[in-house]
Amino acid sequence: MTEWLTGLADLVLRETGMRLTAGEKPLRAALRRAAPDLEPAEFLGAAADPLRGGLLVDRLIDEVTIQETAFARDRGQLDAVGWQGLLASARAAGAATIRAWSAGCATGEEPYTLALLAAEAFAPAPPPVDVLGTDISRAALAAAAAGAYRERAVRALGATARHRYLERQPGGGYLVTGRLRGRVRFRRHNLARDPVPPPGEVAFDLIVCRNVLMYFDTAASARIIGLLEAALRPGGTLLLGAMDALRRATGAGLAEGTPAGGAAASGGAAASGGAAGTRPVDGGAIRETAPGREQRLAAALAAAGRGDTAGALARVTALVAADPLDADAQFVHGLVTLESGHPGRAAAAFRRACCADPAFALAAFALGRALDAAGDRTGARRAYEQTLRTLDPADDRHDTLLQQIDIGDIAAACRARLC
Repeated sequence: MTEWLTGLADLVLRETGMRLTAGEKPLRAALRRAAPDLEPAEFLGAAADPLRGGLLVDRLIDEVTIQETAFARDRGQLDAVGWQGLLASARAAGAATIRAWSAGCATGEEPYTLALLAAEAFAPAPPPVDVLGTDISRAALAAAAAGAYRERAVRALGATARHRYLERQPGGGYLVTGRLRGRVRFRRHNLARDPVPPPGEVAFDLIVCRNVLMYFDTAASARIIGLLEAALRPGGTLLLGAMDALRRATGAGLAEGTPAGGAAASGGAAASGGAAGTRPVDGGAIRETAPGREQRLAAALAAAGRGDTAGALARVTALVAADPLDADAQFVHGLVTLESGHPGRAAAAFRRACCADPAFALAAFALGRALDAAGDRTGARRAYEQTLRTLDPADDRHDTLLQQIDIGDIAAACRARLC
């Protein structure tokens, strides 16, 4: 990739926190869509112009950020939100309304879904909820405010929900009705650079930031998770995507005792998935005399979630020693090692997981993240390409680790790094 295109990738990194792995053709295509008349060097010069530079940068960001989502995505996790409990916590804090924040909301399906679920939870009374949706992309926010969606975006909603909250359009598609619009507002916010919570906002009872931080590097994602947790009111809930939660800040991570796909009961970070089959853990020891392999994997992840790196490594090292071809154990070993700040060693563990199971797409994706952190861009690109080749929504062999991973999110993250 040329020096000027590298400069464009660096510009995106500075402005958004997103690291784009070198790839000339997709980045040139994004530039042509954002500024058809400008070459890379000209664009970088114009971007520095205090008068028009901001608009040009915004256009480029719109072209390289992923803006695809859907209503009721990862529904199992959202259904576990305890709306009555959140209202009780809000009232204990002196507020009459649940404050919810969808960070990285793209075109708005998630904030509207939160308002819909709150409306269902409190029916027939009006839902006491105020939902904020934020995103870095102005184009995505404009689409969110318009509230017009095609069939694909609403396919997870049943006929009753569509009838209550959406209006069928004559030319096809759906329009969000006033029942939801009055509960949702949108504003621009840059998770990588702006204050958290957004200026003028007070603490939230529910923050949803799912599979957004996997676009960031380790240090940035850890910092943002810490800020999001600090932006919660006492008793509040932070919902993270599974891959985001595994890249936790110190002391955060997978909430102990959180059901797979569920939400932390209060004040915690919950993964969209977590360790499948995980039971409440007491002092890191699952209450069985002879824990099985899946329980030992769950215990290792729970220890990592508590920040007990030594305990997590001890558990997973024993599993790897018992069976070096255990792809799941190698994968968890890589996750824990990556969190402890050793991307090179983590990459070796992820490679072993991929060798043991060449179709283990999540391990290939994690390998790409580790190689990115180690500065091996060429190796990272190969890993992301392998991820895209092996992603299979029907592959449930690794459900002992993570459930409800959105395949589309993983694919989108790889493509962003390959552009």
